[in-house]
Amino acid sequence: MAYSVLILDDDSDFNSLLTDIFEQADYTVTPMEDPVEAVVVFRDNHFDLVVTDHKMPRMSGAEYMKVIKQIKPEVPVIMVSGYLENDTIRELISDGVGGVFLKPLNIFSLLERTAELIVEAKKYQDNGGERALLNAGAKQSTLKFPFRSFPCKASASIRFAERLYALRNFKSTLSLVGPNGANYRAICDDIRSFDASSTESFIYLSPESFDESHAISAILNAQKANADQVTCVVLGVESLSLSQKKLAAQLARCEGVFDNGDLVLRTIFCVSGDLDELFDEGRIDESLYILMGTAEIKVPSLNECSHDVPVLAQQLLLSISAEQGREVVPELSQSAAEMLLSYDLERDYDQLHSAIQSIVVAGAKAELSADVLRGALENACSMSPHAALVAFLEAQRVDYAKAVYALNQGDLAKTADFLRADTKTLEEIVKQA
Repeated sequence: MAYSVLILDDDSDFNSLLTDIFEQADYTVTPMEDPVEAVVVFRDNHFDLVVTDHKMPRMSGAEYMKVIKQIKPEVPVIMVSGYLENDTIRELISDGVGGVFLKPLNIFSLLERTAELIVEAKKYQDNGGERALLNAGAKQSTLKFPFRSFPCKASASIRFAERLYALRNFKSTLSLVGPNGANYRAICDDIRSFDASSTESFIYLSPESFDESHAISAILNAQKANADQVTCVVLGVESLSLSQKKLAAQLARCEGVFDNGDLVLRTIFCVSGDLDELFDEGRIDESLYILMGTAEIKVPSLNECSHDVPVLAQQLLLSISAEQGREVVPELSQSAAEMLLSYDLERDYDQLHSAIQSIVVAGAKAELSADVLRGALENACSMSPHAALVAFLEAQRVDYAKAVYALNQGDLAKTADFLRADTKTLEEIVKQA
């Protein structure tokens, strides 16, 4: 059975050329010249692929793609144009375009990419959607550096990754300002990964652990381990006590007990909420407010990066299943992946992580339905303080296991004995980046 392709181009001559190309390659072609009419035809008929021009009257190719993606998001789209800026191409790809081709066309490449996209779309449907989605995301990545805290399928997360990379060599302070529940640790891990050759040490200081003795001890230990630079990550700045905020300001300025001329010391402030609002509410004092405003990056919420969420959810299913030693790794159904594209995550990454963790712990089946996922997300949003604490402690389990493994100098048996853990499960944990 021949695959069906809708071709949309207001230039009748070029439309005829594309039609001939695809018909000679044994595709069934429906040519259209009016994008508004093409929406109706797309809605009422089955198509395996859409090829559209970008610059058209009444509706651009990008606008047309957004409309049809709302109707049938699983149908891949190829964009053809005479000229496009690099930024426009990047935005089109992050918004879901499967391929961009500039005129004059390379016919072989066009047909090759068409076949690839149709195969990926079929896999998406056959495997519950997410495997193909992950593969498509990897092919569409435009970043020139490793980045893991966001899958970067959305324009907002791509811009964030590029800005963070541009500021990777900040000298003294950097502020990450994001939504409640953002995954600041993973973002800081990305900053650390930008320079793999560095012997920089990262120290995490939270409201529960941040005091002078702990901070000094951690810095000295890093120095003894021959770190050429230490970056202190202050988490939950808005929740610090008054004395902790004063200590954080000293740390950022390298004053008082933190005056160590032999060591390069940097500080990353992680805060949830708008800086101006937190200052007006008195939750950030003036000294910190000034320090944090010198180099500030807004961390996008997952709601701003909807195309990242299904990919991130499947990554969590994989990693948490490995942590739990599960032989069966659940995969998102197509309905679950589509639901995540529009779900409002009130607690951002924390809510998604807690929901996926509860699903895996409960022993989810091979395919994860939209109803099960929605229920877990709702429970994760309304969990009790005790349940939230349990989820937080569980989330720290991996970091703790890695720390014990490092202290035992990579001896898996000693680590497993100390933690009273299964060696196979522990091996999966410590192998994670």
